[in-house]
Amino acid sequence: MTIVSLKNISKSYGIDVILKDINLTLNENEKAGLVGINGAGKSTLFKILYGQIKPDSGEIYIMKDKKIGYLSQSLDLDEDETIFKEVMKVFQEIKDMEKRLHELEKLIADPKNIKDEDYHNKLLSEYGYLQEEYERRNGYSCESYAKGVLIGLGVLEEDFNKEIKYLSGGQKTRVALSKMLLSSPDILLLDEPTNHLDLSALSYLENFLKDYRGTILIISHDRYFLDQITTKTFELKDGMIEEYDGNYSFYISERRKRTEQRTKEYDLQQTEIKRLEGIIEKYRSFNREKSIKQAESREKQLSKIERIDKPSSLEKAA
Repeated sequence: MTIVSLKNISKSYGIDVILKDINLTLNENEKAGLVGINGAGKSTLFKILYGQIKPDSGEIYIMKDKKIGYLSQSLDLDEDETIFKEVMKVFQEIKDMEKRLHELEKLIADPKNIKDEDYHNKLLSEYGYLQEEYERRNGYSCESYAKGVLIGLGVLEEDFNKEIKYLSGGQKTRVALSKMLLSSPDILLLDEPTNHLDLSALSYLENFLKDYRGTILIISHDRYFLDQITTKTFELKDGMIEEYDGNYSFYISERRKRTEQRTKEYDLQQTEIKRLEGIIEKYRSFNREKSIKQAESREKQLSKIERIDKPSSLEKAA
């Protein structure tokens, strides 16, 4: 089932066309890569998906009640907060639930409330509902889960109480990535998530994303990483997008085949165009009424040909 779709999305800055009639569809639990040379518009597309910027034209569909998480190159972290407190913010609803459960326990045990049967039953009912919801959302294990993700991504437990303003750029990236993964959005937009990760953290992230129950779109220059995670690839080039039903290695192979086929089609069309142009030139050289009409007929034929753009070379894509 489609969870995200873009239809005829365009975006320009002044005379620079960044995106031109982009069409993209992602299904639930699909994992895809977004590739293209630097400056192709990948981050712009992510910002449009996230709602950070608006397209000049086109339609955006996101399935109702679906949450999007976006890990960008500019990290959104509270510099004055400690590492652990910052990532635990994603569980604020659960912590509020926990606080209310403690309040209810005191109210339920209060002799004055026990005497008021209706009120006491109301408290018990609320407590039962919250307790069930708290367990469903893994409230008892959220702290240990957060610690596990941080450690898995290479954040030392001894640094958990360190304020974020004292971290290096690489450490901040790991914290931001941890926070994003812990928030468990329905749609994950990851812009270069492997930056600053060592092999151990990279392996952890690969396994985490493989098992992730949600839709993922990844921008990455790490071909091996994309091969491990994705089953679909989108290439952004010259403001337009092309879809490939496979991982990065499949994309490279299929892209070469498509380019070779388009080159053949282009060459055949150019041969036909030159043939018609030669006939037109010949008829016009006769300079007679009949030959001029024949030339005009061929010119109409030539004008109806839908010109194929010359395929570009197989330059580096990502």
